[in-house]
Amino acid sequence: MPKIVKTEEEIRLIYLKNNIRKRMEAKQLTPKQMALYIGIGESTFCKKKEHPKYFTMPELLRVFKKLDFPDSEILEVMKL
Repeated sequence: MPKIVKTEEEIRLIYLKNNIRKRMEAKQLTPKQMALYIGIGESTFCKKKEHPKYFTMPELLRVFKKLDFPDSEILEVMKL
């Protein structure tokens, strides 16, 4: 059976998803609180959190700001 290899983009999206989850937990923020801050519905936020490629750039920047992402984690996800 062939080994399935994830692309670099898929790996970065996994990092982003996990970093959002861990930072929300550390700051004790609910999906509802995050959604209100970003300006989207709670269910929409939950869907985008599970599939971060659907965040728009302004939404993603608000997520980074609210969760105090360090530059290193932002660069890890955004690099070309």
